[in-house]
Amino acid sequence: MIGWPVDPTVYAGLVVLFLGHAWLAGSVDDAQRKHTLYFGLGLVTLWVALETPLDTISDYYLDSVHMLQHVLLGFVAPPLMLLGLSPQMVGRIVRVPGVRAITEPVPALVIAGLVMVVWHVPALYDATLYSGWLHAIEHVMFIAAGLLMYWPMLEATSARARWNMSPAAKLLYMLVATLPQDGVALALIFSRVPFYEYYTHAPRLISSLSPLIDQTVAGAVLMILGKATLAVVAIAVFVRWFGGEQRADQIDLASLQSRRVR
Repeated sequence: MIGWPVDPTVYAGLVVLFLGHAWLAGSVDDAQRKHTLYFGLGLVTLWVALETPLDTISDYYLDSVHMLQHVLLGFVAPPLMLLGLSPQMVGRIVRVPGVRAITEPVPALVIAGLVMVVWHVPALYDATLYSGWLHAIEHVMFIAAGLLMYWPMLEATSARARWNMSPAAKLLYMLVATLPQDGVALALIFSRVPFYEYYTHAPRLISSLSPLIDQTVAGAVLMILGKATLAVVAIAVFVRWFGGEQRADQIDLASLQSRRVR
């Protein structure tokens, strides 16, 4: 039976995140309502992934829905949560020992890529489905890896980095960031045997959706939806970059016209 899960640890985690953000916002001067809105949307995304029938279906029935859950945890919620941070709030966070080091572009990219690949290794992936505590660790690591991956891309968070990438470098960073997920997704899409033993004997919600087809759909979900979220950020970076170039050209033109008048 597909039901609504009630996990007290998930609700406790959401409350801790909410109160932590509220404390951080109250301790700075530049926090705005939009930051609370974005962070709230990030928490709602986590709730949808973990405390709705989507979680039940992913845990007991379909690998494709499980992959959708991973996309929500690692690709959708993290950028929303980071948009909930003002520059001054980011300044407080990077004072925590070790945070600045792991949020630099190269470490962030490497850690996020390793988390994506390692947790989708069949033996470990299957183990999480048989162990509640291991599954919880996996979910926390996906959220943390997503925060790291998006940190160098967004304006407020990347401004504090020692290596503050140019817009062109950010676009290249995003392209490289898709490679680990693409590797996992392509393996799932083109494999002719099921990778995950757990789902080979899971009840079929749809009789025509065999374990192999389910796995292929899971790979497509990871590739398409994962890329879609990154594409939204890439478009925002490009538009800001293009707008900045236009403003610079207008300033140069105005300066040139001013000289001619003189």
